Amino acid sequence: MSTRENGSVQAPLSEGQTPLPDYEVSQYFPRSRDMTPDERRELRDQYGVIRTYFKSRPAKYRDVQRWLNQARIGTTYDIYLTHSAILAMVGGVVGATVGVLLTFWLANAGILGGLTSPVTAPGGITSLVSSNRTLFAGGASALLLGSTVGGSIWAFRYYYPRNVVSNRERSINVALPHAITYMYAMSYGGMNLVEVFKALAKSDDTYGDVADEFDMIVRDMELFGNDLFTALRNARNLTPSDNLEQFLDDLVSVLDSGGEVTSFFEDQSSHYAETAKDEQEEFLETLSVLSEIFIVAFVAAPLFIIVTLMVISFLGGSTLTQMAVLIYVGLPLGMVGFLLLIDVLSAPFVQTSGVKLEEKRAEPIDTDPVEDDERFGPYQKDQRQERFIEFARDPLAVVKATPLLSLVFTVPAALAFTAAVVSQGFATPSVAGFEAAPVAATTLLVVLPLLIVAMPLSYFHERKRRREKILAERFPDTLNVLSSANYMGIPLIDALDMIARWSKGVLADELRLVRNDIHWNHDLTEALVGLGNRLKVPHLTRTIKLIAEGGRSSGDMSRILAIAAEDTRNRHRIDRARQRAMSSYIAIVVIGFLVYLMVIVLIDASYFGAIAETTAQTQTAGDVQAPGFASLSNVPLDTYRALFFHSVIIMAIGSGMLAGKLSDNDTLSGLKYSIGLTLVAVVTFVLV
Repeated sequence: MSTRENGSVQAPLSEGQTPLPDYEVSQYFPRSRDMTPDERRELRDQYGVIRTYFKSRPAKYRDVQRWLNQARIGTTYDIYLTHSAILAMVGGVVGATVGVLLTFWLANAGILGGLTSPVTAPGGITSLVSSNRTLFAGGASALLLGSTVGGSIWAFRYYYPRNVVSNRERSINVALPHAITYMYAMSYGGMNLVEVFKALAKSDDTYGDVADEFDMIVRDMELFGNDLFTALRNARNLTPSDNLEQFLDDLVSVLDSGGEVTSFFEDQSSHYAETAKDEQEEFLETLSVLSEIFIVAFVAAPLFIIVTLMVISFLGGSTLTQMAVLIYVGLPLGMVGFLLLIDVLSAPFVQTSGVKLEEKRAEPIDTDPVEDDERFGPYQKDQRQERFIEFARDPLAVVKATPLLSLVFTVPAALAFTAAVVSQGFATPSVAGFEAAPVAATTLLVVLPLLIVAMPLSYFHERKRRREKILAERFPDTLNVLSSANYMGIPLIDALDMIARWSKGVLADELRLVRNDIHWNHDLTEALVGLGNRLKVPHLTRTIKLIAEGGRSSGDMSRILAIAAEDTRNRHRIDRARQRAMSSYIAIVVIGFLVYLMVIVLIDASYFGAIAETTAQTQTAGDVQAPGFASLSNVPLDTYRALFFHSVIIMAIGSGMLAGKLSDNDTLSGLKYSIGLTLVAVVTFVLV
């Protein structure tokens, strides 16, 4: 068995012990062995039939246990699969019940009565089935739905741990270079290796799954009493990341040979930074394929289906329902599912937004001892006045920090606008109203309310993104200047003062606050922690934590700042590379929408216009419609125009959201594209 196969070994039986095999999983996976009928019966009595089936076949489900271990799902394979089987059976029963109920509903509606068998079976089987349509249809529906639902639940549960492992692997590979840089800074500051691991294990909000892996190493030593080498080897065997496995192998080799750990961390940080770039390049290739799939699935395919259904309708068929389902259900659900797929694939590359450093000065002050002091009342009054003045100076500060709060104001405004439009009679929220004036009614009742909600949200979101982008661009150079100044003997507070005087913008203001904080409180660590919490940029907060922790353990701030600058620069390079790579695919998505819009406009202006003119001429001349074709006068042109315009609006919103997700890995960043494409669609239909 290879070292990557994790589970447990079967413990030997002591003398006189009941020969009940132990298949619980600990460090290595259990081995299968032939059991006697008595052993199987005792196992069934203890665990039940279903769990016994899985427990007696450990080798068959070796991969499942390894996935569970690597996904940090705290259960054994037999318990997990037993629960999965029970859920699948319950889902199968529910699906079969729905199938039976659906069959009886169709029978009562008279739909089953007109069904005939396309084949003829010998021996009177055809007549038997025909005389018992409901019974056989119910059985077929129950079997089909039950097996489909039950099989889907089983497949989802079986492969769910594998998907978790895959996401954890990618997340570890992305964060590993930054975690190694953090360990390098801590080791350079004088921490021993175990202390470095403990510091990293406590930083799960910053380094995610990498911190969880090292937390396992720390717990292995503290709770189970293993030495460092054993803990490292156990973590190496269990981690889902090949990169981390190789790193731990190299670390064990360095420790075995008595090498310098700090130099090892320095070399590995640059090496795995290149590995992270390769990981992102593979991910960008996946995004490029998905963007092309989007064009085929949401531009070419809908156009083909819409044109086909329209032609069928002109030939006498009834396809309005199918077209409405495609436009109002298929397109929105498909786009939402597509965005969710990209979001799941992008999750390992996203730094969590809830990063907050522990600030001791932020702890609440106990005011009980001074409440009776005569100065306490005026002090509280001054505090309230300061908060009021701060709010009066910038009442939108909260919205600027959290753009989603703008919905508190814009959603009621949009509802009020819609109510005013309806009450004044400018548009009627009904099917007939939309068919009578599709562009005007949709614009007043749908587009404008959406713009009232989306435009402020997009403005504040882009404002926040621009601030983060400026900080990310300027922060590495600022750290380099601070490092050089400190290396030449300039105290850090003087270097901060120098940069603050020469710089401008939000970063200069923050550096002035740090300078004043250090000058007044003489606490560099807490000043940096406060800076990290004020910036609210996840990867910059991570860098500031590195500086604060490194500065606490080392007197060489120049080197710590240089390490942090390189770490921030690497992250910024990766973000820039993504934006450059995705710019062409954003253009493809936008062009795809414009092609869709052009085809729909051509159909509406040229084809529908010609049909309307032909219908008018036919009615005037009293011509007789050729047999086999639907009367052009019966073609619901207004309904088609409404459906087409609504499909363009849905496509504009979905294409814009996808463009934002591709460019910035942020759905809200797509609002600006959605707003622009929607306005283009409305203006085009108004002019045409």
